[in-house]
Amino acid sequence: MKKIWIALMLITSILFTNTIAFAAADTKFTDTKGHWAEKSIEKIVDKETFADKDSRFQPNKTITKSEFVLMLYKALDIHIAYFKAPDIKDYFDDVKNEDIYASALIDLVTTNIIDDKDHFYPARALTREQMVHYIMNAYKYKMGDNYKMIKLPPKPFADNKKINPVYSGDVTRSEYMGLTVRPISKMFYPKHVATRAQAAVMIERLLRQLEKENLKVEITPSVEQKNGTLNMKLSITNHSNTKVVFTHSSGYKYDFKLFDSKGNNLYTWSADKMFTMALATTVVEPNQTVEFSAEVEKAVWDNIKTKAVSIKAYLIGKVDGFTINTDGYEIEIK
Repeated sequence: MKKIWIALMLITSILFTNTIAFAAADTKFTDTKGHWAEKSIEKIVDKETFADKDSRFQPNKTITKSEFVLMLYKALDIHIAYFKAPDIKDYFDDVKNEDIYASALIDLVTTNIIDDKDHFYPARALTREQMVHYIMNAYKYKMGDNYKMIKLPPKPFADNKKINPVYSGDVTRSEYMGLTVRPISKMFYPKHVATRAQAAVMIERLLRQLEKENLKVEITPSVEQKNGTLNMKLSITNHSNTKVVFTHSSGYKYDFKLFDSKGNNLYTWSADKMFTMALATTVVEPNQTVEFSAEVEKAVWDNIKTKAVSIKAYLIGKVDGFTINTDGYEIEIK
């Protein structure tokens, strides 16, 4: 049996992408309406691959390892260019090149998402612990060195001793990230087989997590002296492909402060303002910018402009997948 590194030598390029490859909206199965996993199934499962002759998905059916490979591969949208097409026999002795899932399996092995050795057992039912392991391998591949570290690990499952030690870390991380939800029984049931519905839900949760962690939000302050006043701005630019929603506990969404060369606070914009106590949101659409602005009036600015050297802009609120700098965003006044 040849080693995986042989295939790696054939690679000329790997195209990295965090695109979510959702199925088309009109690809509906005939047996998923009202099912608890309906939304996940319709979003990420390819009907052409999984529908039977009656357009059924059979969500409660046990999913095999080869079926999971196809579902995960299509959702992750991985593309690898090889100098020479690899032979699946270089990886596994129980898979043929003509098998419908063979090329997908090769790519997932190359990226180390599927890390089985020698035998793949494609028709074997996928267990819950195996599913979580592959899901977490996919997460690490997509995030590279930027994947989230566990700060406070959750308590072990009641049946933690039944989890294969090879997979225990993945199970812990999966629950920490919300990809696995702890049931009332507090059991993980690692050896139980996974269903097609469960696989679809976990893969969709993975995609949502990747989407959230790959948010590219830029928060920048700016300042301009104009007509004897000082104009201050706080810009939020969304460079990602999904909208970003900031939540605010009141109408107090932003603030501006001026400082002297010693760091003394000379002016606070909100000091004489009143704000509504109602919850509020700020929505920044993909590739759009939202600006908050304020002005230091001429009379006030005349009294402090010889001392003021910097401004700090503050964004007051929270947003999933992005950390707001509570110390403010500083810029020099010129």
